[in-house]
This record gives sequence, C-alpha cells and structure tokens, in this order.
Amino acid sequence: MESIAATYDTPTLHAAADTARGEVLLAAGDAKAAARILRSGVKRWQDVEAPYEAARARVLLGQAIAIQGDQEGAGLELEAARAAFERLGASSDVSNVDTYILEREADSRSTNAGRATKTFLFTDIVKSTNLIEAIGDDSWLDLLRWHDQTLRWLFAEHGGAEMDHAGDGFFVAFDDPAAAVSCAVAIQTKLAEHRRMHGFAPQVRVGVHATSASKAGGSYRGKGVHEAARIGSAAEAGEILASRGTLDAVPGRFAASAPRAVQLKGISEPVEVVAIDWRSRKR
Repeated sequence: MESIAATYDTPTLHAAADTARGEVLLAAGDAKAAARILRSGVKRWQDVEAPYEAARARVLLGQAIAIQGDQEGAGLELEAARAAFERLGASSDVSNVDTYILEREADSRSTNAGRATKTFLFTDIVKSTNLIEAIGDDSWLDLLRWHDQTLRWLFAEHGGAEMDHAGDGFFVAFDDPAAAVSCAVAIQTKLAEHRRMHGFAPQVRVGVHATSASKAGGSYRGKGVHEAARIGSAAEAGEILASRGTLDAVPGRFAASAPRAVQLKGISEPVEVVAIDWRSRKR
C-alpha cells in the first residue's frame, strides 16, 4: 500500500497506507508507533471526507492508545468511532465497538485491581556512614532529626505520602509528577539555602519516576518501584535524576539535561533519565 501510495500520490491511498501500516504495527506490538501512524490515517480519511474509513482507523487508534495505558484517551477515540458508525447505520461495526469496549473495561478492572499510577520519589544522604564517622553519633542524630523534619514538611507541602523511611532516606509517593519534581527541587533548594546560611547541610541525591505499581499493605510494590529506587541510587550528590517519561509528563515545566540511557542494577533494559536543573528558575 505504501508503494502504491508513493507511486500515485493520492490522499486516499496515503490514508489507506497509514491505516494498514498502523494495523501492522499494532499487531506487532509497537503500540506507540501504531498510534502515531493511525492518527495520521484518521486525519487523512477526514480530509477526503470518508467517515466510515476514519471511524475504522479510530477503532485501531483507540486500541493502540489503550495498550499504552491511556484509558481515557482510548475511550474518547472508541466513542467517536461508535458515534460515526451509528450515524452511518453500520450496526455490525457499532456492535463490534461495543463488544471491544466491554472487554476493555473488564480487562482494566482485572488488570488494575490493586494497581495505581504514581510518581515515586527516593532520597538518600550521600556517604552517610562517612558523615557519621566525621561528626560523631550525637551530632549525626541532631542532623538527621533536622533533615527528617525538613523533608517531611516539604513532602506534606507538595502532597506526597511517605511510604518508607530507611534511616538516611525516604520513599514517597505522589499522585502528580509535577508535584513530585517540584518537591525534589524544593528539597535541593532548601538544603542549598541552609548551607549558605549555616555553613553545612548534608548532600542528598533524589530520584523521581512516574510509573504504575501494585498497592499492598499501605505501600507499593513492583518493577516500577525498583526502577525508581535505582534511579535515585544513580543520582550524584546534590542531583535530581528523573526518568525521561516523568519529564515528558510535565512538558515545559522544568529545565533539564539532555536524556541519557543508564543501566540500572537489576533492570534488564536501559532506562532514559534526565538531570533536573533545580537551580533554574524555570519551574
């Protein structure tokens, strides 16, 4: 189809080629690429005023979006396709869409039971053992008390829920990625201000990762949590390291470095991360 479209170069053939390519990509498991091509196909069909073909492409687009986890966006595409089929009197297509919507809702209830999409934040005092040895136990306890109170105040201010406290670091969950990154920026800013005013504050590294996880016993478990912890461990002293997907979820809100791929311990595939420029006023 793509070869024919390139040869004859008509809008209808390009629309058909986009739809065919999107369906192939969807079947091959590349939902992200399929969605991109199918959006083009829907627009091309609309441009040539072919509502039935546009609706068929929208059904495929809805499936591709659903696979990526955007259930609301998928629902909008499927409802738009259903409405078009209904206007055209395509009753069998209406029935097919209804069946798919019901199956999708059932799968979602089954798959997402006990799961949630959150943004996880991990903090860690860098070289805490060396610090304890340098200042002594009593001073360390005083410092840790100030550190814990300060960070807990910032978590609460940004809507974070403390999941765990590991002695020299925290595991916190946020509903919103922007709130999590803003909190991480506030942490580093507060520590920097304390150094300027009082001469010292511990160096802390922070990792932020938006992902889905299973909720159990009042906390979260699963691969996404491990990824978030490993991203935090990969950060340098005074750094905020976030997964690229987290930054993509808040476009234009925070200045950051160019993405780079890192191999996280225990995670088979490399993960793209960015360093948040917390010193920048862009936030």
